[in-house]
Amino acid sequence: MKKQKELKNVFAFLGDIYLRERATRKLIAQLQQQRKYALITVEGQELTSSQMLEHFGGMSLFDDAKILYVRRADELPEPEELAERITRGLPKSVVLILDAEKLDKRSRLYKALESLGALEEFPTPDRRSLPTLVRGLLAEYKVKLTPAALKYLLATVDPQPARLAKEIEKLACYSTERELDIPELRELLFGDQSESVLKWLDLVGERSPQSVKYLRELLRSGEDPNKIFFMLVSQVRALLAVKSLAAQKKSSEEIAKELGKPPWLVGKHKAMAQNFSEEELIELLQRLHEEDVNIKTGERTPEESLFDLVLQLQPLA
Repeated sequence: MKKQKELKNVFAFLGDIYLRERATRKLIAQLQQQRKYALITVEGQELTSSQMLEHFGGMSLFDDAKILYVRRADELPEPEELAERITRGLPKSVVLILDAEKLDKRSRLYKALESLGALEEFPTPDRRSLPTLVRGLLAEYKVKLTPAALKYLLATVDPQPARLAKEIEKLACYSTERELDIPELRELLFGDQSESVLKWLDLVGERSPQSVKYLRELLRSGEDPNKIFFMLVSQVRALLAVKSLAAQKKSSEEIAKELGKPPWLVGKHKAMAQNFSEEELIELLQRLHEEDVNIKTGERTPEESLFDLVLQLQPLA
């Protein structure tokens, strides 16, 4: 049994696409914390014999460690060849991760993965297993719901992991500091265009000229300007936190752990933060605070503040 654990530089995740990709992201982040790996991602149909030789053959103790992530491994052109290589043992400096909807359990590849690798299957959750998944996602995104709101979420959102994760991501952009109850949840999930707000936030983070036009369309569609303002504040805080930690030479994985956010979201914010200097983000956060006071005292409308802020972020012609 101990010998089998030593051999496990081979992993396979099968089943629901969101859950297996989530498991892959977590595994890669965990591996990167233990050792610096080069990450190589290939599609299953591209992993031919020559590619296998390039990735697995002729490696020495001095070669750089790497993770070979094979997506859609059910489309491998030569699964028997890969099964043979797994059986013979891969170089210690290589970690192989396979991702597939399903593999034939009678195949040599499946048997090799089952006996020599770490194979995990993720069936699409049903209504009985869904609460455990949702609680895990809420904890991952640092979202707090009242017990009644949790029941409402489970009862009203389609029981698809990817859809649930998307909805919980919206909630995380709105608030991670207090419990949300049913009225707020109903508005955020169904009574607005929160997904469109997320797209607008991406445009703002990219300093795209389209952000002004998109903001106008959001407001015309009836989107609540106060909520847009609140979500913009959260976005700027996130960008500043990520940029500050990145300046300390911390990796995306370290930043994700410190901030309690998913690594993929940190990577996204890290890329956006490159469009701003740290001083600009600090000034923008201060400006948002000033505008918040002006809105609450009635000196400005949220719409006026939003347009001024977005225009301020436009690149000079």
